[in-house]
Amino acid sequence: MADRLAARPLILRTACAASWPAAAVLAALALTGHLAAGAAAVAAGAAAALTWVPAARHHREMARLVDALESLGADGAAERPPGRLRVASPMLGARVGAALSDAAAGLGARYRRLLDRHASSERLIAHLPGPVIAIDGNRRVVRAAGGGGAPFDRAPAGGDLAAMLRDPGVLEAADRVLRGGRAEEIDFAGGPSAETAFAARIVGLAEAAPDGTKAVVEVSDVTAARQVERTRADFIANASHELRTPLSVLLGCIQTLRGPARGDDAAQERFLAMMEDQTERMARLVGDLLSLSRIELAEHQPHTGTAALMPILAHVTDTLQFAARSRGIEIETDCALAEPAVVGDRDELTQLFQNLVDNAVKYGREGSRVALRVGPDRLDDGGPAVAVAVADRGEGIAEEHLPRLTERFYRADSERSRELGGTGLGLAIVKHIVGRHRGRLGIESTPGEGSVFSVILPAADSVIKP
Repeated sequence: MADRLAARPLILRTACAASWPAAAVLAALALTGHLAAGAAAVAAGAAAALTWVPAARHHREMARLVDALESLGADGAAERPPGRLRVASPMLGARVGAALSDAAAGLGARYRRLLDRHASSERLIAHLPGPVIAIDGNRRVVRAAGGGGAPFDRAPAGGDLAAMLRDPGVLEAADRVLRGGRAEEIDFAGGPSAETAFAARIVGLAEAAPDGTKAVVEVSDVTAARQVERTRADFIANASHELRTPLSVLLGCIQTLRGPARGDDAAQERFLAMMEDQTERMARLVGDLLSLSRIELAEHQPHTGTAALMPILAHVTDTLQFAARSRGIEIETDCALAEPAVVGDRDELTQLFQNLVDNAVKYGREGSRVALRVGPDRLDDGGPAVAVAVADRGEGIAEEHLPRLTERFYRADSERSRELGGTGLGLAIVKHIVGRHRGRLGIESTPGEGSVFSVILPAADSVIKP
């Protein structure tokens, strides 16, 4: 009501401005005597009244237009984009009204697209594996997003980058980039474990963004990649070391046979036996390396076939009977299932159990017993499984060695392992075969009493999940 009352003087002035030419003509006619003064006054009032209606309508249309245009810049306009403006003032014309309406509708559509793009960007940033930090020219945090759960304290906007990344190398690299340097990537340690490794990539912007951002810092967890690099380096070093010893022995034997032992038949026989032994050792090492490589390449491809366990175990025990009897060891098998079968490959399972039983025979006490026990079990997801335990009566393994037994070339007793012809890869092969079969490997050992290696494999009627 107040707006209407406030608008009346403006409407009145508009009506008067529109009717003054007619009023001037009527006044001139009255002054010259061509029209009575009363009639002239009545005619002037009628002209003013006739212009009031279009003036009021025009004012209402203009007020609606102004309100709509003001709403475009009001707070929250982006969240509530305007609808189509409807302007139909005769004074503005149909084309002007339609143009204004189309402009408002187009602006609303752009608002919605920007909102959708902003929401998509926020979701993308929130799911980045590591934090993304925007900093200004003074190394202060403009914004930090992404990397939920990353082991960094969040700094409030305006805080120094050092509140999030405390590594001096990263901060120095950020300062160099902010001074106009090239993009840099630097590794640093962090997180709850000293083994955790991160990489910070710092990229400067050619011009500061409207919010003050001058550089962007992206942090990523590179622990797995660095571990692979260390594993590869350790593998090459260990393989080279394992091959160096037999090669040195072979070279020494050859030099001796070509020199001092050239005409000594007894010495030649002894050195040829040594050469044969070292050659067999290298052949076993190369064979195990090839087996490990082949199994690792296919580890992520689960088996779909089935294999009966008892024929496999019978074949393994028959193969190792000679070695067991030479040490007075008896191999016995106890099965609590009628016909146990698992999902897997016969050849790989044969290699798995041959490695376990061979170790039990090698490291068991002379005159002792190696027991194979087969029975039902359950997988971690509750699916049916078959468990095979290989138990020996040896010296046992100290507890600190158990977590590392399946590492390549790791030996709890290096000297004895080499004396027995071990390559240090047998249990690594076992671990990868069990992994490819989606099973589980367990190791228990008591020093002075012996060790038990348990393999739990999916039963033939279970469903293998990727």
